[in-house]
Amino acid sequence: MNDQPKRPRTHRTREYGRFVLELDGRTLSFRTQSGVFSQYGPDEGTLLLLDVALPRIKPHMTVLDLGAGVGIIGIAAATRTTRGEVWMVDVDVRATRLAQENVQLNGIENAHVVLSDITLDLPERLRFDLVLSNPPTHSGKEVLQSFVGEAFDLLRPGGSLFVVVNRLLSVKDMMQEAFGHVEQMERRKGFIVLRAEKERRTAGAE
Repeated sequence: MNDQPKRPRTHRTREYGRFVLELDGRTLSFRTQSGVFSQYGPDEGTLLLLDVALPRIKPHMTVLDLGAGVGIIGIAAATRTTRGEVWMVDVDVRATRLAQENVQLNGIENAHVVLSDITLDLPERLRFDLVLSNPPTHSGKEVLQSFVGEAFDLLRPGGSLFVVVNRLLSVKDMMQEAFGHVEQMERRKGFIVLRAEKERRTAGAE
């Protein structure tokens, strides 16, 4: 006879929140959880980035949402890339799980979600027309430097990086160093959208 006391059962539950985003007459729905970025809805920086970047997305483009969180930017971009595709990456496993759920929830068929250390886990030969990012400024300069540098490496010539920050920190200098130039596109409620374009190759260039 086994007199060992029974171990109490433990239950792991996921408590979700929900929010919606109205975009071009379409309602996008998002599931979220406590502790992930944008758990209560898109922040002002994300909304500003969408206002600036979405009109510049063409249907054929390949777009990267770098540091995607629950997928707000990437899913919004995917509604514009009707003949292209969107890749969404984040280092947080909960965020990528939620982003994948949100892709399915909104019936998005041209988006891929990847759990990745910045861009290291993306397919090797993949290149992008646009990289969009609301980066984790709290993670420090080294991470931000990697965001900018890896975005530059994965952009096609003529492609652009759009970044939104709530203070300049050194992001503007990083983009200037990587791309050779940077411009401020918009400023609202303390947030700034910066854009840098990767130089097109010229005839005879090595």
